[in-house]
Amino acid sequence: MRLSKGQRNWFLGAFACVALAALAAVLADALLARLSPTLDLSAFGAGVEISERGRATLTDTAGVISVTCVLPAESPAAAPVGRLLRTFAQASRDAAGATLELAYVDPRVDAGAAERLMGQGAEGPGILFRQAGRRVFVHEAALLSALDGTYDPAEADGAITAALARLTRSEGVEVGWLTGHGEPAFDGTDPLTGFSGLRRALENEGCRLRPLALDASAPDGGIPEDLGALLIVSPRYPVTSAERAVLIDWLDQGGRLFCALPPSGDAGLGPLLARWGIRVGDAPRVPARRGEGDAGLTDLLSAKHPVTRELAAADARVTFCAPRALWVEPIRGVAATVLAELDALPPDGADEGPVGVMVAAERGSRVDADLAFRPGRVIAVGESAFAANRLVLDHASPNRDLAVNAVRWLTGLSGSGARSGAGVLRVGQDARAWRLDFLLAALGVPLALCLVLWLVTRRRE
Repeated sequence: MRLSKGQRNWFLGAFACVALAALAAVLADALLARLSPTLDLSAFGAGVEISERGRATLTDTAGVISVTCVLPAESPAAAPVGRLLRTFAQASRDAAGATLELAYVDPRVDAGAAERLMGQGAEGPGILFRQAGRRVFVHEAALLSALDGTYDPAEADGAITAALARLTRSEGVEVGWLTGHGEPAFDGTDPLTGFSGLRRALENEGCRLRPLALDASAPDGGIPEDLGALLIVSPRYPVTSAERAVLIDWLDQGGRLFCALPPSGDAGLGPLLARWGIRVGDAPRVPARRGEGDAGLTDLLSAKHPVTRELAAADARVTFCAPRALWVEPIRGVAATVLAELDALPPDGADEGPVGVMVAAERGSRVDADLAFRPGRVIAVGESAFAANRLVLDHASPNRDLAVNAVRWLTGLSGSGARSGAGVLRVGQDARAWRLDFLLAALGVPLALCLVLWLVTRRRE
């Protein structure tokens, strides 16, 4: 088959374009396979949702709340926060809660309005909430990811919900952090042993953390009467028998305890947990599903308990590094629920089955045999590393949600604190998937175009 000069030029030009496109696809394939990027589409699209806790908080609000968004147009949070606030306003109307009056001010365009807002409580770029003389300000940083400074819909949802909750409550919830036994500080920033991320998440919920030392000689044991919950996180030295007696008496009167066990031993808390139907065992041998650093991954979460219900519905995967096994032993009057289980394998590789690593227990207070004004509650976790910074300071971290939900349930705050996946659409692939997709684009598409060009040229002949 002979081609005319014009046909040859046309065919060679088309083939050169296809070859350049294939080369570009191959280079893009190599780059994307190396970087394995994740595309976050949370700031786009109309499908913005708010968490269960956000809806529960709106149900508890009333009156008119003035919400002023003071963000410059170039802020990464400006447009998505506007959509999120409109979703909150619509949800409030649907829940017959407060009326949210929304206003938007660009401080670089309307400097006068921004200055007036500064005098009314705004402390820079962010969101100002006002109702009946009370003011709550959410800084722009609370709407962004703590890791890379991009807009984080989970952080924004939690910050707005917490602001609405604080606005309707005169005071926050007091939460104690036990000290005196070598516990890590709650404001530590170390990725492995620090808990500043958990502190930030709890403060966004309206909780105020304070160090607390037990005093067995005091009438109340050193535990304030209005304490919402007490956190015991990985003590290195055991709790004494006198301190344990203080905790047992406090729990019998309706106290709330969160206990994250140390890597070895039970820190003297085993007898206390046994009274609540929780027995501490050894660490699971080998997690069946492992993530980074061979840490165990699990989606075996209770779909019935408020702490894990929303996470279970979202198929969230929680990471546990090396947790102790927790077993439930039935005790009359105590309702114990395994919140999280971890699939474990024995050394020979046979299936050992799920092992409990987080348990919640509840029973009525010691007021009367048939009357309980405030039920005592205990949550035990087989480790504290699940709430450390490296697993909490993540985009929409299920570990953070699990820890926050636990404290919310203990303190009696309404709604679930789980926010993972609220308004988030993330598209990501591993290196192999990127390589297969782009090799298809680099080879399949160009070859198909060449075939079409050949058929067209042959038909013209």
